[in-house]
Amino acid sequence: MTFRQCALALILAASGCGGAPATRIDEPAIAKDFHLIPGSFRPGRGPDGNTVVYDAPGGLVVIDTGRHPEHSKRILDYAAARKLPINAIVNTHWHLDHTSGNTEIKAAFPKANVYATQAIVGALDGFLAESIPQSEEMLETSTDLAPETRATIERDLATIKSPAALLPDITVDTPMTIDVDGRALEINLTDHAVTEADIWIWDAATKTVIIGDLITTPAPFFDTACAEGWRAALDAVEEKPFERVVAGHGATLDRSGYLAWRRAFDNLLSCAVAHDGAECVSGWMTDAAQFIREDEKDRAGRMIVYYVDNVIRSSEARERFCRAR
Repeated sequence: MTFRQCALALILAASGCGGAPATRIDEPAIAKDFHLIPGSFRPGRGPDGNTVVYDAPGGLVVIDTGRHPEHSKRILDYAAARKLPINAIVNTHWHLDHTSGNTEIKAAFPKANVYATQAIVGALDGFLAESIPQSEEMLETSTDLAPETRATIERDLATIKSPAALLPDITVDTPMTIDVDGRALEINLTDHAVTEADIWIWDAATKTVIIGDLITTPAPFFDTACAEGWRAALDAVEEKPFERVVAGHGATLDRSGYLAWRRAFDNLLSCAVAHDGAECVSGWMTDAAQFIREDEKDRAGRMIVYYVDNVIRSSEARERFCRAR
């Protein structure tokens, strides 16, 4: 069971896999046509990733769509307020907390093209398919699931079983650009980083990287990740002269903040070479302290212990998630 599956399971209610409600972070506008819809990670349910909306006269470009209906509604409400259609959806990776909202958006704007990698196809046949029996068993046998937990599990199952909106209309298998009112958004690819293939976006006009789950707080999400590929992806990002990074989860970082997160990440991986999660957690909590709120500390510690012991140090996980490297 991954940590985020744990967040949907009965064990959440029994032992508290979740944490305190995430505080919405009000961040300064990066540009007049750049709108950030922050995600959340509330107890009793899975997270929603951050969403970025680019606003152009001919329509909107939405980068990641969250998991829960209320997050999708915020995206659609923004489109309604701007009186503009959504022309394109870019999914940085296939995790459901970044893609489930595709369903509502495609229903409202069926002509919106989904830009995504083919990694979703393998996930539907493998990782996501494997989660179905466990999730169905939870719903059938668990009598004390919190309503939000049950609703999240049901939504995830519905998305996995009817995944048409997650599949790419335009497959991203090589770097490309999307034009937004004369501005080129550069789409870049990773090789077995957070997933088999992830997207990160370089916006040269604002010197901004929209990085997806290559940066997350209060801890890196290693559910389907390959440490070696993740490091290589961050190396590629650092070739850009960026001034800020929009994370997949958590606050936007300036360059110095990004570099501090990167040091904490590298130190965590170095620790995991020789030590288990219980020994590595204190290092992460110290190195990444500026990114972890007081109400997130317990959750962050559990995440690090789980990921070090069950993914980073696991030869089985490395074989599965790094197999092409």
